[in-house]
Amino acid sequence: MPSGQPSSRPLTRSRSLAAILMLDQRRARLFLTIAGVDSFGTGLYTATSVLYFTKVQHFSITSVGLALSAGSITALLASLLLGRVADHYGARPTLIVLFLIRAVGYTLYITASQYWAFFALTCLLSCADRASTPINQALISTVFADRERATVLGTVMAVRNGAIVLGSATATIPVLLDSSALYAVGIAVNGVSFAVAALLLRGLRVPVSLPAGPTERDAAVRSPMRDARFVLITVVNGFLFTHVTILTVVMPLWVTEHTSAPRWALTLVLAVNAVTAMLIQIPLNRRTAGFRPAAHAMAAAGLAVGLSCVLYAGSGTTSAPLVAVGLLVVAVLVHTVGACLHLAGTYLSFELSPSRARSRYLSFFNLGRVGQDLVGPTLLTAALLRHTSYSWWLVGASVAAMGVLPSLLLREPPLPTAEQGPC
Repeated sequence: MPSGQPSSRPLTRSRSLAAILMLDQRRARLFLTIAGVDSFGTGLYTATSVLYFTKVQHFSITSVGLALSAGSITALLASLLLGRVADHYGARPTLIVLFLIRAVGYTLYITASQYWAFFALTCLLSCADRASTPINQALISTVFADRERATVLGTVMAVRNGAIVLGSATATIPVLLDSSALYAVGIAVNGVSFAVAALLLRGLRVPVSLPAGPTERDAAVRSPMRDARFVLITVVNGFLFTHVTILTVVMPLWVTEHTSAPRWALTLVLAVNAVTAMLIQIPLNRRTAGFRPAAHAMAAAGLAVGLSCVLYAGSGTTSAPLVAVGLLVVAVLVHTVGACLHLAGTYLSFELSPSRARSRYLSFFNLGRVGQDLVGPTLLTAALLRHTSYSWWLVGASVAAMGVLPSLLLREPPLPTAEQGPC
């Protein structure tokens, strides 16, 4: 009936959007729910944990930093081992165990009044945290294939960003009240979030993979450290993750101490980053489901992050507050596009990893991020906050140069390594 057409259009469009985002599939909704629950707890924990450890447990900020550094080193050493475990026992059961370890470990933080207990828990949880991401990605690659996989990965990233922002916003309540009890509640909620994630993951049906052919079997037993192509993209991945260190570590000090912009500009910059990332991550991922598109995304990511560094440098050279704010907003927009292109370009790790050893390969690929977390904050704060403009240009040029290497040096593998998705 003609009169019913206008009212049916919004419904049709919403169904079309749901289909594009794969929200009509139970398995996709399950991954998104897990990502949202997990990331909300993480955002709440990240915003309150340091205050809890220093104000309630009375650990010095130096000792907290030492434990976090030790945890990063431990995770660096344990990543490949945990990836091998996931390949042997399956990504789903391994991820469930890691979720449960995180649930118990983060809850035990509340009772870790002695430093040795805090230190040990931090090392354990750092390993579980770092291993969970690549193993979760390996699980997604088992359940979905090609364009579906890229879409789900992008949607998961968008949901994570939104949930972390929501968790961080919720954390303003205990921070404003400066309540020791509420700090503890924030840490406990993070623990509960992982228990819920483990429970949800039990309901996921994982398809049985087809037996690998001779070529893939040979690749499956090969260490990623002996694969020159994979070592290259791992190093490039570490360099491109400079964008995270700049945003989370350098940016607060740069905006407030090295530009003429008012302090509220920092909140504006972070908000622009979060909203832009949520809007563009999924479309970018859907366009990079393949070797060549992913390699081009890596190159574009390096160039965008490099250009943002030049714009950040410019924001520190003007004495006009509004001009500084304008340059910061433009810089963070370019920065965010580069960050999302980088995350979309990590699809290369799926293209170059054998399916039977995917957890181990993706865990190795994740070492680029772990390495950035280890050395990035120290190097970048020393360079960008002390030597200003020229250092921004140097960092930007380095990231741009590294980003283009995969598209210049790598050729598309002759045989696809990604297994077929479920029928």
